[in-house]
Amino acid sequence: MILLEYNNRIIFETFRRAISSEKRAALDVTLADFDGVQFHISTPNPDARNVILYSIQWPAVEELLRHGAQKDLEKIYGGLVTDPESGYQVSLQIDLDNLPAEPEKLPLKLSFLKRHLLAAPFMKIFGAIHNKQNPTEVVVIPYRTQTDEAFFIKPEGDRCIVVFSVRFSDKNDRVLAKVFLQEFADARKSMRNVPAVQYTTGEVPGELAGVAGVPDDDEVGFVSFVLFEQSLLPKNAFKTINLLQSFRNYLHYHIKCSKAYMHERMRDRVHTWLQVLNRARIEPFEKKEKKLASGRSFKRR
Repeated sequence: MILLEYNNRIIFETFRRAISSEKRAALDVTLADFDGVQFHISTPNPDARNVILYSIQWPAVEELLRHGAQKDLEKIYGGLVTDPESGYQVSLQIDLDNLPAEPEKLPLKLSFLKRHLLAAPFMKIFGAIHNKQNPTEVVVIPYRTQTDEAFFIKPEGDRCIVVFSVRFSDKNDRVLAKVFLQEFADARKSMRNVPAVQYTTGEVPGELAGVAGVPDDDEVGFVSFVLFEQSLLPKNAFKTINLLQSFRNYLHYHIKCSKAYMHERMRDRVHTWLQVLNRARIEPFEKKEKKLASGRSFKRR
């Protein structure tokens, strides 16, 4: 199993080249990311190619901004935050001739824009639990509106429960997901300080009873993570959020890899059976001609 990158590689490479190059080239890059996210990197003014506008469009942004994402972006990116580009919710403006301190780290920081937006509600709840503020609000983030999927953050004492609704259009994917996620539950028996994981289908988990907007059709499964105090500490929160925000992509990636592996094994097995059948095929009988010692043919009359 592998962990997917938490940042966007194309954004990282685009800004790395733009910052390291002495030539100021015009940019107009539009790209998509997981969860229906769209980025746009452009130079709005052709006469000022040193100024780059970097924007994100994502239906979940409005809800994330309501839970403190705007404040987090201003803390992380400072003066780079600017008025949003038309058709986008958040924009950053980068002046290549006036870069902030440590410009070599800027491409990586910019490629984490989606991650920082999505981290806001987690940081809000984790911080409240760590500071013993006893939060009770259940945060709902519809991060995939095109498939009606969301995640729910529910504080509960000194713990935090994160529930993902995951939609499987293929019934075979639901079976593979159940087997795959069972490994998460079994791993806790041999490991310490890891979240408890539970996968349920067919009914809404008890943690979400009474919460509005929870899908309950047959194609939806629910993955619940119970995060204990160790995972919520400030020194561990960054890694915890990274792993949580990439969970759905991680799950679907490995389901597809498992299906590809099984298809490959089936093709290999069919190839092996064909070889066995070919070796077992009876060759047609041909009557051989008999010859004498002198080399002449011998025919019995």
